[in-house]
Amino acid sequence: MPPNEPAPLEVVAVTPENADTTSLFFRGPDMERFKDRKPGQFASIRIMRYDEAGNELGFSEPHPFTLSCAPHEDTLRMTIKAVGAFTKAIPALKPGTKIQCSAPYGLFCTDIEAHSEVALIAGGVGITPFLSVLRHFRAVKSRAKVLLFWSNKTPADAFAAEELAAMTRELDLTVVHAFSRAEASGFAASGRVFAESGRITGAMLRKYGVRANTAVYLCGPPAMQEAMLAELSACGVEPGTVRKEAFSFKKP
Repeated sequence: MPPNEPAPLEVVAVTPENADTTSLFFRGPDMERFKDRKPGQFASIRIMRYDEAGNELGFSEPHPFTLSCAPHEDTLRMTIKAVGAFTKAIPALKPGTKIQCSAPYGLFCTDIEAHSEVALIAGGVGITPFLSVLRHFRAVKSRAKVLLFWSNKTPADAFAAEELAAMTRELDLTVVHAFSRAEASGFAASGRVFAESGRITGAMLRKYGVRANTAVYLCGPPAMQEAMLAELSACGVEPGTVRKEAFSFKKP
């Protein structure tokens, strides 16, 4: 291990969320360095590679992912979609696999508790920082009014739907699912959980209460983020006020 590099953490569980998304849980003896993290921050990880005999071959190149757990949790969690060679290998990781983790980073949601009314807009796996935020809000019994818009292709992609529905009964939270390749009628909406067919639009945002003074946080693919800025403008939200996840390695 190079000088000044912290001791590695270890995988404690690997849990499938749906067909292509997996939650990776890991921890170790040196968790003190993660105790001051903020909801929605991310980490950079390198995973130990092994040969067929179990001999260590060295750590992989670093890859950044959101810490989808709440800050108070003492086991770190990343929820990762399989889109390349590195991420497609995540489901096969075994407990005990060593991980080097550099964290926490990012300023995306660090001011979110200062607002009494927020809108969270996610595309696909861009939900992960908002899962961290909402898990934190649930833990601290936040009284903030929260609108969550989550865009996916089909209901099967909305892997955290049940947990989010439960949160609507604990928080002042409204969840709006938007399905671009499936009819909303195929999703069991109830209470403060709603489903819409098609992509998120300015009309949809206004329908559920987004206003000019709503604090907006946006996370998703670049093209989706650009499209959403135009839709938000239609609601009177100034694009320059929208917080966007850019995986900046800055710290608060």
